Amino acid sequence: MNDESLTDRRIGDDDWERMIAAFRQSAPHSSGAPPWLETRVMAEIEALPEKGSLARALEWLVRPAPIRVSPLVGVAALALFALVLTVPRGSLGPSGAGPDGVAAGTEPDNETVVYVQFVLDAPSATSVAVAGDFSEWQPAFSLDDVDGDGVWTGRVPVEPGVHTYMFLIDGTRWETDPRAERYSDDGFGNKNAVLAVAAGA
Repeated sequence: MNDESLTDRRIGDDDWERMIAAFRQSAPHSSGAPPWLETRVMAEIEALPEKGSLARALEWLVRPAPIRVSPLVGVAALALFALVLTVPRGSLGPSGAGPDGVAAGTEPDNETVVYVQFVLDAPSATSVAVAGDFSEWQPAFSLDDVDGDGVWTGRVPVEPGVHTYMFLIDGTRWETDPRAERYSDDGFGNKNAVLAVAAGA
């Protein structure tokens, strides 16, 4: 603390001492405050320097304030948040197929893709999906058995390159494509089918 602030504080302390002494002299046995005290205190408060706009804004920002939200708005916001968390990216429609018989899923944006026809003979299956490194191994692309003959087919958008994939039958059983030209070990004792996709194929 510098000498100037000590002097200012001393002047302020001296003023308060004089005010208290004057109070004691004017009413030594009185229990109430003298009538001039309120005027004097208010004058001292008004003489205080006013806060700048930046200080007022900062005080407004850090001051806690309650926010009132109606129960209906709160429930709606919570439901929307839960929906965003639970709906998977590239989720399927009821049939799993999009327009023109193309299997639904997440199509890569701004990339060249090739539509690959996947086929699996699975007469006892009730559902078949294909998953691979092109779908982050999520069964995002459902195949269809349109005429009920047990042959499941679907066209899937795949980026050019070499990919591995498998079929997921009835949501529980993984099966390697028996028609694949090449296979690779999946590290779990099974084999993934290998698919080479050329650009513009």
